[in-house]
Amino acid sequence: VHVEWDGYMETFRFKVDGVLADEYDEFGDYDLADGMFVKVSGSTDDVWSAAITPASVLHTPEDATIDESRIAYWVGEGTNSVVFAVNWGVPDTALAWGLRFDGEMTIEGVLRAVCAGDSRLTADNPLTTINYNDGTVSLSFSPSNSPVNMPQYILNGNGNVNATTAVTDGDFVKIGESLYGYGYDSIMGYAMGVVWPTTVHPVFHDATDATIAEANVRYWVGEGENKVRFVVNWADTSLAWGYRFATETVSLTTVMDDIKAVDSRFDYVIDEGYLTDITFNDGTVSLAMTPGNYPEQHVNGVSGYGMGQTLHNGDLNLWADPAAGVQVGEVDYGEWGIYPIYAYPMEIHPVSEPSSTEGISEIADSDVKVYPNPASCVVNVVCGSTGDDVALYDMAGRKVFCQTASGEMMTINTAALANGVYVLHIGNSTTKVVVKH
Repeated sequence: VHVEWDGYMETFRFKVDGVLADEYDEFGDYDLADGMFVKVSGSTDDVWSAAITPASVLHTPEDATIDESRIAYWVGEGTNSVVFAVNWGVPDTALAWGLRFDGEMTIEGVLRAVCAGDSRLTADNPLTTINYNDGTVSLSFSPSNSPVNMPQYILNGNGNVNATTAVTDGDFVKIGESLYGYGYDSIMGYAMGVVWPTTVHPVFHDATDATIAEANVRYWVGEGENKVRFVVNWADTSLAWGYRFATETVSLTTVMDDIKAVDSRFDYVIDEGYLTDITFNDGTVSLAMTPGNYPEQHVNGVSGYGMGQTLHNGDLNLWADPAAGVQVGEVDYGEWGIYPIYAYPMEIHPVSEPSSTEGISEIADSDVKVYPNPASCVVNVVCGSTGDDVALYDMAGRKVFCQTASGEMMTINTAALANGVYVLHIGNSTTKVVVKH
């Protein structure tokens, strides 16, 4: 047993199996045998009668982590991915981002890359504090001149690392405030083996549903003084109709049936009582929900009640393909799992009347063309202009290609991309690209 006081050393007395030993200013050496009972006291009395309470078991908690599948905010591009979390002590909050990269990367590099990708997160250099501010929540490490409150690094649960430690694909990186981690040694004066069992929450995007003014809607169905806007967001295109009605309210089913009756381009599919698909086909453009996705409904930016929804004057009803969504939250339904909450910020374009020869050509630059489509090894892009960023995203919102157009035409290598639907962004234009090997 070794006890070190903050001030001077007291004289202790020892008993071994009830026999008082010699007094020492420092601890002596004793030959102990199995089963002996050793007692130490600062009392000057020979009888130590105070009740003895057994010490509780010291439990060292594990460092909390988060599954990569729950990460909503991804930064960077590349084939490697790591999850990055920051744990603030007061309030006890832990937030996580994801980083994609190619090549070599360090813990410090992960921090700087995530800060560059999310303006809400900042860190000084050299690192003494990490700040997060989204306009509502403000987090920072506690101000301290003591070295014990320097940020602590954890890699896959291991605290024996530093800022220059290399990370690889699949790693979990955490930086926390030392004073508020388990394992802080106040006697020795430094953080040692610190872990943070606080639940790690994913950081979400700050996004809202796009909207469209009634004045910008070009095709109206029905009659009456009341109006609603009806919008469908496919993975790469968002279109709006207008609906007029004379009653106080109108059912969503009535709105959709009336639009379908007068606009042959529009249709929807009900299967066993569930809306499974919404389609648009003007002979040139064909739109449908991503196979396997059920359309999600929002009314004025809030989740609605589906086909049973009742609409009021001024409402905006949105049906959207979740593949086009940006995750802004999640709901934990316990045994049923954690479900994402999406927003749909994609620009909404008004459809023209069915008889118009314009179709929906205004939603994309007529000079932008891609071929072949579907593509196997390459897709050729006719940009029509230079200087615009050309970016290709998969249906999970991951950027798989980005380059500034330096001419009127460019080629994208798709040989390494998985089969599926991708969205090509050129300036303000979007085009769907199908990769099929």
